[in-house]
Amino acid sequence: MRRANAGISRLAVALAPFATVAVLAACSKGPPEAIVAPAAAAETAPGGDDKAGPSDTVAPAGVDIAKFDDFQKKVFFRIVNSEPAICGKAESLLASAKKDASCRRSLAAVRYVAKLVDQGYTDSEISEALTKRYRGTTPKIIDVAEAPMKGSPNAKVTLIEFADYECPHCKRLQPVLRQILDEFQGEVKLYFKHYPLPQHTYARMAAEAAVAAQKQGKFWQFEDKLWVNQDSLSPAEMEKFAKESGLDVSKFRQDMESKAVKERVQKDRVDGSTLGLSSTPTLYINGREYTDNRDTESLREWIKEELAR
Repeated sequence: MRRANAGISRLAVALAPFATVAVLAACSKGPPEAIVAPAAAAETAPGGDDKAGPSDTVAPAGVDIAKFDDFQKKVFFRIVNSEPAICGKAESLLASAKKDASCRRSLAAVRYVAKLVDQGYTDSEISEALTKRYRGTTPKIIDVAEAPMKGSPNAKVTLIEFADYECPHCKRLQPVLRQILDEFQGEVKLYFKHYPLPQHTYARMAAEAAVAAQKQGKFWQFEDKLWVNQDSLSPAEMEKFAKESGLDVSKFRQDMESKAVKERVQKDRVDGSTLGLSSTPTLYINGREYTDNRDTESLREWIKEELAR
């Protein structure tokens, strides 16, 4: 638990949109889970006397905790002294970050802990976030042979996005991805996979329309129109977008109704289900599921770590 007297401003940060470790705002294919009320302030707060104190209280070079108060420092050092090194050696995360130059991911993980402590997360939430981001992260193999791609084909970092055109959270991710591609030109490429959710009336049809546009080399132009006009994705609007994108509308209609296009969308859907997707958007970075906040700064940090490997 966060301490009860952490202050209103810190509580506001902790409860801000996208600021949970375990669950990010997303469009789910099933009924939403019940919202759990915040725990009572009387419960034991982190940093209490029930846990042993830290053995090392000096942050590694490159990790700035100068603005932390005494409570935040206690939480930070308790976690980095108790969590094991990322690269498998029998030492703490902090010791690894300071002494093991061959394990740069430990230093990155310590920076991540500092970020989460600053945002008011609990010990257990931070431990869970570290596990998701740094441990047990065998890359998934995802078929992108037919997926549209944007960026450099030789880029070191591959992003794969599963999205639904009627999902508002997917729409909000698009400017973040555009910013990342602009910043990391030549270093990042993005593949798009369709994952229409059953509760969205026009999502599958919009996906089929996008595949039809891809057949004429106009996927990204057409996709932009789908996001901009997310609230009006009727069949008539699809044809309007096709004309505005410079498509051969007759061929577009034929392709939309073709078995090949429908099977292609269904294959993306099956690929996502095989990976265990239950919501959109879902993003993979070099085969690892991205589990942090869906903002430019957080995604930028992940990509920098991949580039530094």
